[in-house]
Amino acid sequence: MEKEYLYLESKCLEFPLDESIEVASEINSSHYIIANKDIANTEVFAYEIDYYIRNTEDDIAAQINNIKKLYDIRATVYDLAQDMDYAQKVGKKILTVLGEKNSELTEKLRKDGFTCIEMSPADISDINGHIGMLSVSTNKLMRGDLQVDQVIWYDAPDFAMKQSGVYDPKDIGWEEAIEALYENDGEFRYKNYVHYDPNICQYHGRILSETCGKCEDVCPSVAITKTDEDKLLHFSDIDCHGCGGCVSVCPSGALDFTQMPRDAFSEAASFYKNHIALILPAQVSIDDLSLPEKVLPFAIEGRKYLHESHFLALLQKSGHAVIFYTDFIAKGTGDVIRIINEIFERKYHKKAIHVCMNREELLEAFSQVESIEECIFDINDSDMKKREVFTYRLSHLVGDDDLGVIYTGEHVHYGSIKINESSCTLCMSCVGACNVTALTAHPEDNTLKFNPSICTNCGYCEVVCPEKDCVEIVYDELSLNSSYFVKNTMAHDELFPCIECGAEFATKKAIERIAEMMSPRFGNDEIKIRTLYCCADCKPKVMLQAHMDSKINNSTGVVA
Repeated sequence: MEKEYLYLESKCLEFPLDESIEVASEINSSHYIIANKDIANTEVFAYEIDYYIRNTEDDIAAQINNIKKLYDIRATVYDLAQDMDYAQKVGKKILTVLGEKNSELTEKLRKDGFTCIEMSPADISDINGHIGMLSVSTNKLMRGDLQVDQVIWYDAPDFAMKQSGVYDPKDIGWEEAIEALYENDGEFRYKNYVHYDPNICQYHGRILSETCGKCEDVCPSVAITKTDEDKLLHFSDIDCHGCGGCVSVCPSGALDFTQMPRDAFSEAASFYKNHIALILPAQVSIDDLSLPEKVLPFAIEGRKYLHESHFLALLQKSGHAVIFYTDFIAKGTGDVIRIINEIFERKYHKKAIHVCMNREELLEAFSQVESIEECIFDINDSDMKKREVFTYRLSHLVGDDDLGVIYTGEHVHYGSIKINESSCTLCMSCVGACNVTALTAHPEDNTLKFNPSICTNCGYCEVVCPEKDCVEIVYDELSLNSSYFVKNTMAHDELFPCIECGAEFATKKAIERIAEMMSPRFGNDEIKIRTLYCCADCKPKVMLQAHMDSKINNSTGVVA
């Protein structure tokens, strides 16, 4: 049997592992997918395995099963990940802005083969580009910008720290800054952490109004930029920190985290049935702490990308409250946790998500976390959009209850719209503007329908509506009742038959509105006025016939 899993430990376990896991006391030359140690011949370092073995209070039989689960979880995520490895060549030209420490460090760098350029903060006005290709705008008389590969700048301003390849010893420490400088000498390796779907983006191409752009607002670097002229987003993978903050605030799910896409998270969450998931971001170190029975670590890369679909899927698949151990809560994730906790308090009178930022809070969560078996529900959410997953799951949770309204907040938006049916002509401009299909046209019954649960609250339907006071946006209200999760008829009209051939070609309101606008411009021209009530085929026929009749009358001297 081919071994994809490796358990490496000098001291043997007191119990056997599943046969799919190769147990070794020393590193060998074989290649593995998952290992419990960070070694070169393995694709994935599953640090949570040793953490679980050292600290769990599960009995031996449960440990054997759960260790296999931890390997399988990692393998599932690995198989479904969409990230790719890239590399950028990095030369030895370094800019140092270090004040009193400049001379000492630059002398060392020069001895190690680097070309160092010393400057003071007052000499520099801007930095652009990325590691290996940094362009430094200076206040000195120079021919163009200064080109360098990396920058080390003590107490650097914000504009400098947005680029990859710039290190601030005041922020990360001298040792780490210098280590990064040497580590990236020659080649900088990076990944594409974010997948972007412009088709459902609430900013992309919407030239009439800026209806989103949250991702750029929360991005700590220049990995995401936007151009207001054509409303396009631009992504720089090399500058991306991989934090995932943009994913958590994206309203439509146009952004996804490539190391653990939504499908991968959902598959991994399936392993936590009857377990309490302890979410552990890779960036957060955790001391050994006894894990109560049923608590199973859920290791993730990044700590800012978790959103409502992630949490609700994990809750409904596991049937237990979730513990999130982190040193930082992203803006979108923070809103989501508040919203879901409020929903579960109203429905089940239980807390759904326990956020812990230190050892004491984690111990308290272990003592308070509850089973929520009544919330268990599962669907095949493969390839479903973020909004669809959340609202489908939430609609099942709400059922026939009316749990009131929850106000969603600054970074996560759910809401609704109101349409003045007397003003709506069913021109369907709003339908064309809605790229998440919350608004839909239904020619079978001549209606405009709206599903509020998948509306991103962007407001673009209001922007494109040609009628005054027709569309009104209801912002940041998530209604917890059954009508919120279905298509509601917002406007209806009869079809108007062409006065020439009788074929129905437009809604009655639309024809009446056009006639109301155009008739005064046509004055007493009865033929032009008549064409307003004709279909596209009959309109030119009526005009041509009128023209021919006029020529005949003129030639016979008959006064028309």
